[in-house]
Amino acid sequence: MSLLRISSALVLSSVLGLAACSDDGNLSGSSSGGSSSGGASSSSGGASSSSGGASSSGGAVVTEEVSGDITADRTLTANKRWLLKGLVSVKPGATLTIEKGTTIIGDTTTKAILLVEAGAKIMAQGTADEPIVFTSPAAPGVRRAGDWGGLVVLGNAPVNFTGGKGNIEGILKTVKGTEYGGTNADDSSGVLSYIRIEYSGILLSPDNEVNGLTFGGVGRGTKVDHIQVRHTLDDCFEFFGGNVDAKYLACQYNEDDGFDFDNGFQGRLQFLVLQQDPKHAGEDNGFESDNDAQGSANQPMTAPQVYNATLIGKGTPVDNVQYGMLLRKNTRGSYANIVVTGFDAALDVRDAATAAGVTAPEVGMPALSVKSTIFWSSHGQGVLENIAFPETGGASPDKDNDNGFDEVGWFKTPGFNNFVKDPGLKAPFDAKAAGFGPNTSLTEGASTPPADGFFDASATYIGAFKDANDNWATAGKWAVWDAE
Repeated sequence: MSLLRISSALVLSSVLGLAACSDDGNLSGSSSGGSSSGGASSSSGGASSSSGGASSSGGAVVTEEVSGDITADRTLTANKRWLLKGLVSVKPGATLTIEKGTTIIGDTTTKAILLVEAGAKIMAQGTADEPIVFTSPAAPGVRRAGDWGGLVVLGNAPVNFTGGKGNIEGILKTVKGTEYGGTNADDSSGVLSYIRIEYSGILLSPDNEVNGLTFGGVGRGTKVDHIQVRHTLDDCFEFFGGNVDAKYLACQYNEDDGFDFDNGFQGRLQFLVLQQDPKHAGEDNGFESDNDAQGSANQPMTAPQVYNATLIGKGTPVDNVQYGMLLRKNTRGSYANIVVTGFDAALDVRDAATAAGVTAPEVGMPALSVKSTIFWSSHGQGVLENIAFPETGGASPDKDNDNGFDEVGWFKTPGFNNFVKDPGLKAPFDAKAAGFGPNTSLTEGASTPPADGFFDASATYIGAFKDANDNWATAGKWAVWDAE
């Protein structure tokens, strides 16, 4: 048993009254006490009401409530703010279009969630300076992770559940429309581009939260890029099966994992960045990957292809339970051009089944590899030790049972081009003025991403950023970096 350690190293309830809008897109003030529109909207099949006083022509921005099922095509326009109440479901055959620059508020009392069911579509195309924002109803300064639910997108792409379908986590199975999975790898659930999701992850029941952005069985026909999830009570991004591809994903101050892969996810991901909260104690991993909850050999096996990621841990040894990469339960996958720094431990191959994917993968099955990767401590020592986290004092309850697999030796395999060295990132732990790029481009030992039409094959450097001048995560208004 060994861990690769870096020494010295982060349903639905009562209705909330509709409130007036504050200037920054959040809600404040007292309840409006009712609906001015008089009830259901024939265009959406769900309830819709307006509040906020004057019309947009009078200078005030109108807030309109969205609740229930969306059964026909509907557009959320940027000249209003939209308040989600309860579980809002886009039903199969319907398309929800969200204009660039639109603000959508998730109600706290009714635990708002936007669910795009399998067979439905969401067309949410923001821009760098006019992003689509999903946010809290609370005022600045009192907004917190878990103020509302999150965005859930389902599709008909392959998953590895017995029978080929599963029910998405975080929503009761008795709720209709939570099933996902199928046989269409090219399935399209629409477009998600230049979107910020913040203060999500509301607690639905004990130990049951919603991720900031959840994908279930979403196919590669879906376009996903430039998404930031920040201040979420659960994972920033979780992929349950499917093979959706995504670029430019940013996660800040998650209270669970940054990027979580399960149930046969085989998508391609490039340019990912994570910055954890140095004050939060808990098992908040950078990457966490499982084939499924049981660690079975069900196919398709979880095997993401990930290139060019920068994972920034807490930067301080809070409680010795954070891993940069936690790979377990028979997972597979290929990871290359990764920077991991500031975590309690860089890498754990948790169990024997996962270790077998390294040493003796089944014929015709995906392998597990980590190449062109830099591990470094938060304080600059960068010493690798064979250690085991204690199973007491709040550490992970999962036993490390990999039959003595040596992560350190594997990481140091000649030809893998892995390094233990300071990546020289400009200001990785700064919440407000983050500098995720290195002062000097990390080209030594870097892998060339596949020239397959998705990956940017010119990104022949380690990490998500070419250098300190590469600012894709901080340019424009789509991403916000702040400790609050």
